[in-house]
Amino acid sequence: MPKINRISLITIFLVSLSLYSFFPQDGKDGIEGLRSNNISSPEIYQHIKYLSSDELEGRFPGTQGDALTSDYLINEFKTYGLKPYGENEYVQNFDVYTHISLSGNNYFKTTSDGKDKDYIIETQFTPLGFSGNGTASGQMVFAGYGISAADQNYDDYKDKDGNEIDIKGKILVIMKYSPGGSDPHSNPFEKYEALRQKTHIPKERGAAGIIFINGPSTGDDDKLTGLKFDRVLQDAGIPVINCKRDIIENILANDGKDLKTIQEEIDKNKTSNSFEIKNSYASFETNIEPVKAVTDNVIGMIEGNDPVLKNEVIVIGGHKDHLGYGLYGSLYSGSDRQIHNGADDNASGIAGVLELAQKFSSVKKDLKRSILFICFGAEEAGLIGSAYFTNSKLFEELNVVAMINMDMVGRLSDDKLIIYGTGTSPLWNELLDKYNTNYNFNLTKTPDGLGPSDHSSFYIKDVPSLHFFTGTHGEYHAPHDDIEKINAEGQLRIMNYIYDIVSDLDDRDLKPEFTKVVVAESNEKRSMGSVKIYVGTIPDYSFTGEGMKISGVKQGGPAETGGMLAGDIIVKFGNTDVKNIYDYMFAMGGFKPGDEAEITVIRNNEPVVLKIKMGSR
Repeated sequence: MPKINRISLITIFLVSLSLYSFFPQDGKDGIEGLRSNNISSPEIYQHIKYLSSDELEGRFPGTQGDALTSDYLINEFKTYGLKPYGENEYVQNFDVYTHISLSGNNYFKTTSDGKDKDYIIETQFTPLGFSGNGTASGQMVFAGYGISAADQNYDDYKDKDGNEIDIKGKILVIMKYSPGGSDPHSNPFEKYEALRQKTHIPKERGAAGIIFINGPSTGDDDKLTGLKFDRVLQDAGIPVINCKRDIIENILANDGKDLKTIQEEIDKNKTSNSFEIKNSYASFETNIEPVKAVTDNVIGMIEGNDPVLKNEVIVIGGHKDHLGYGLYGSLYSGSDRQIHNGADDNASGIAGVLELAQKFSSVKKDLKRSILFICFGAEEAGLIGSAYFTNSKLFEELNVVAMINMDMVGRLSDDKLIIYGTGTSPLWNELLDKYNTNYNFNLTKTPDGLGPSDHSSFYIKDVPSLHFFTGTHGEYHAPHDDIEKINAEGQLRIMNYIYDIVSDLDDRDLKPEFTKVVVAESNEKRSMGSVKIYVGTIPDYSFTGEGMKISGVKQGGPAETGGMLAGDIIVKFGNTDVKNIYDYMFAMGGFKPGDEAEITVIRNNEPVVLKIKMGSR
């Protein structure tokens, strides 16, 4: 081979090698050539790229993608020299219910105008995810939107002349949404629209079952709701299905009625128009079951060196799970099955945990306090992993003095950084402002330590907690939350900011003081929309028993004033039996601010009756 050709090949090889080293590579092994003791944007990018790849299929709890995620995190923790701190090496396993599946027999039949018809499951009808199991049969009754709203002088359980309709033993046909749905900005019926809530009155009055339909004026393409899991195990107590609209339209036509005209009149006049459907009967059977999976928290520790302060632990964490194919929590409106990769939510937060673990490992000889790094499982299912940890012996054995949480930190725009929990310690604002002089973020501070991420599980255990967040976006909980939209350079600045704050925490002689936050009424109004009363309970979403267990009460709220305690299980609210959070919300609707409610809780296996005065939002 001529000499000039050999030189050319060598040059090409060196250029290729240089390009390979500079750009992040595909696959979990791509991180190897990028490692550095410093936090770096190429490492951040590569971590997120792998964790949000199609290979992991959205990191849904209990799946192969979830297992691959944990394997990746464990390997990283080992590489950094973190001490295993789970119940099984780096892992703390726990169970979680992830979705609902069909089981046994499911059918739907109607008889109208002397004609019998059978329908095809998952094509023409489907049980709803909160349906009770069993059979239902009876005469069909059209019950409008299934709403009884005294505050709006509206009741779908009365006919157009104001006479109450007997629904005992009947099959109710109920439209989704409400007569106020045409105005998205001011809908006084919004709080009555939840489908599970619409099952309370039928169940109480002895209806045999419920058929939900999409009304013709709702503007959708009449898709079946499907077996969506609302993360509450207790069912509605009666069989509930969703069927295609044309089935009901044809049955009404046999009775000389037009569904579209009926809905338009209800919407326009805001008055009910319910009636028995003559010579029309339905029968159906529903059999569904919740599916349990095993997932985990991945936990590693760097032990501090001070003989006293090493017993104080700073937690740095974020959740590792996402939505998989959207079995729950998805905001995607399409009917096709798509992977929700969750690059920002929350591969970005986990990349932050890894980079901070690597950085602190490089200076571990200088650390006074211990730092615990946790990648939580099943956050999207209701903070299940972090709640499991904070209720476990692992947490009890530790003296956790601060918690730093990262959830969706990969989309920094215009330097806007949102930080929750700033009121949970007097120290936080001092540190945040001190170190922001190096970064000049446009900070939005929210004092409350409660919120929809894992810091809440620590706050209710009286741990000063901060949650870092770069904001929501159009790809939130949708299939297009992908690596291409990640701002790795922006996240690098956030991680260095957090590193500075944690380093300061570690070096202090005194741990941060904890402060309970009293939430301003205006904040409550924004968060709860049309719900008018305020009780101040914090639900425990990890609880799978009957009733609504509370993990805490809000400082100065009616629940705290009335004597309710963390760990109480609410089983009755006024005259309403409470089996889950939806029963609780339904019961609240029967009260107004200033009313006193008698609430029964189970405390230490014994019933306790409390009298609580309802607050106002």
